[in-house]
Amino acid sequence: MSIRLDVADNTDFDYVQENGLPEIFNEVLDDVLAKKPEKENVSSVMATFLAPKPKPSRFLKIGNTPLVEVPSPNPLVKIFVKCEFVNPTGSIKDRIAQHMLSVAEAEGKIIRGKTTVIAASSGNTGSAIAMACSTRGLKCKIFTNSKCSKEKIDAVKAFGGEIIVGPTGIAADHPDHYQNLAVAAARQPDTFDVDQYDNQRNPEAYYKSLGPEIWDQTEGKVTHFIAAGSTGGTISGVGKYLKEQNSDIKVILSDPHGSCFSDYYKTGDHTGASSFLIEGVGKDSIPGAMNFGIVDYAIQISDAQAVKTCHDLACNEGLLTGGSSGLNVAAAREIAMTLTEPATIVTICPDTGLKYLSKYYNDQWLEEQGVHLDEERYLSCKRYKAPMVWGPEMKCPDLNNNA
Repeated sequence: MSIRLDVADNTDFDYVQENGLPEIFNEVLDDVLAKKPEKENVSSVMATFLAPKPKPSRFLKIGNTPLVEVPSPNPLVKIFVKCEFVNPTGSIKDRIAQHMLSVAEAEGKIIRGKTTVIAASSGNTGSAIAMACSTRGLKCKIFTNSKCSKEKIDAVKAFGGEIIVGPTGIAADHPDHYQNLAVAAARQPDTFDVDQYDNQRNPEAYYKSLGPEIWDQTEGKVTHFIAAGSTGGTISGVGKYLKEQNSDIKVILSDPHGSCFSDYYKTGDHTGASSFLIEGVGKDSIPGAMNFGIVDYAIQISDAQAVKTCHDLACNEGLLTGGSSGLNVAAAREIAMTLTEPATIVTICPDTGLKYLSKYYNDQWLEEQGVHLDEERYLSCKRYKAPMVWGPEMKCPDLNNNA
C-alpha cells in the first residue's frame, strides 16, 4: 500500500520531492500497518518512527549510570551509590574527558591530526583522555606518578596514549611533580593542556550531567551528597547543582587521612600532604576547580577503613570498586550514624576495582602496606585511624565567600 500526495503549488512540489516525503510517508504507513496499534496510539507510533535516530557512538554510553542502594547502619537513613564504573573506561572521568575535549575542539583549541593533548592525572583521567583522543585522531601524553596502579598505566598505553611516570611523595612545587611535568610539556607548540585541576570545564561537566541525574533518580529526595576530592570537580559541580535545587542539601567532602583538604577546610591553609594509599582522591595542593564554598562538612577516613569497605561491597553487594568508592561509602555510613531524622544520602563509586587487583585486592600488597583486614589486627594496623568529622562550626569562615 502507498500514499499519494497531491500538491498544487510547484514550490511545495519541489520541496516534497527534494526531501523524499513520499518515501518517508510510505515507510511510516508500512510501520503503522505492521504494528496495527489502537487508534489512540497511532500518533505515538508515527512519532517514534519519525524521531531522529541517534548515530551509533560509544559516547552515548557515558553517564546515566545506575543508582544503587547499599546497606545503611541507620534504619532512618538510605544510602545510594552512583555506579560510575559502568562508563566506557570504567570511571567517572569519562564525563570530563568528553566534555572538556568537545568544548576545546569547538573553541578551536584542538585540531584533529595536529594537536597533542597533555594531561596530568592520577590515572583515571589519563585513560579517559586516551580513549577520547583515540576516537578523534589525536595524540596524547599523560603524566602521572608511581602511586598510579599498573592497571591504569597499562590502560593508557592500550588506548594508544604515551604515559610518563614521575616520582611520588615529592612537594607540589617540585619540577618533577607530575603536574609540573605536564605544564612543561604543554609549553611545546601544537599542544593542548587539559589542566583538569584548574579547568572550570571540569566541574561544569558534572554540573550539567551528574548533578541532574542524581536529582532525577532520587526524585528530588536527596538530602546529603558525599564525594571525595582530587581535582574537586565532582563535589563542586554536583554540589552546586544540587544546592540550586534545594539549598538545604548538605554537601560533604570525604577525604583520606593524610590529604591536605581537611586542614584547608578548617584553617584556609595547609602544609601539604602525608602518605596515604587511596588513589585518585586527596591532594597535596588546592586545585582551582575545587570550590570549598559549597562544602558543609569534611570527614576523614583511613586507608584501612576505605579498603575494608571495598571488600565489603565486593563480597556482600557484588560491587567491585576502587579505593575511592570504599572511602566514599565508609564516609556515608559514618555520616548516617550521626543522623536522627530520615535522610537520603547519595555518594559516588568513581571507578572499578578491576583497576586495582594488584593493590587493594592483593593480599601480599596489603600486607606490605600495613593494611590488615582481619578482625584481630584491623583496628591496630598501621593504616587505620578513627574517622573524624568536621562540621560547619569548624570551617574556616573565609571559605564561605566562594559559595
